[in-house]
Amino acid sequence: MTVANGISMEYGQWISFTEVRFVPLDIDYFWSMYDDCFAFLSSLSGRTDVRKELGFGKPDNSPGAVVSFNFEGMRVYDRLVMNDRVNHVWKLDIPQATELFTLYQVTVTAKKADNGTDVTNFLEFVLRSEKLEERQAALSLLQKYAKLRPSELLDFLKNRDGDQYHELPQSK
Repeated sequence: MTVANGISMEYGQWISFTEVRFVPLDIDYFWSMYDDCFAFLSSLSGRTDVRKELGFGKPDNSPGAVVSFNFEGMRVYDRLVMNDRVNHVWKLDIPQATELFTLYQVTVTAKKADNGTDVTNFLEFVLRSEKLEERQAALSLLQKYAKLRPSELLDFLKNRDGDQYHELPQSK
């Protein structure tokens, strides 16, 4: 068994990560970033030429909506699977394999906490390449962008709302 950073790197292995973090925002305000899937996904680093894929009955901003973009020299398609505004569950997958992943899905959940929101990101994927070195490179790339996402989420709200952006006061 090949292992890197505690992760099985065997070909075809289902890999998952869970990250929980606190954000000093009201849960409904935090969740509002998911109201416009296209704007939110367009704001994430590493993505260029972001487009809504419309036609053939595809919805614009509800489950089934597809957003495509260039990423690391390939065209990637993200599909919104769920945006439950009541229970705060948002899920995205790729409807077709990429050069990096055979399967990829991310689920975000949020729970109200004292003076903010606890956010859980659950990422599941299967690396595509049969070559170990390429799987390791793909995992490193994924981890690089995953580290950027928490600050990008808050930056999205700050850029969208300007002076209306508001964090909850924190007790010392």
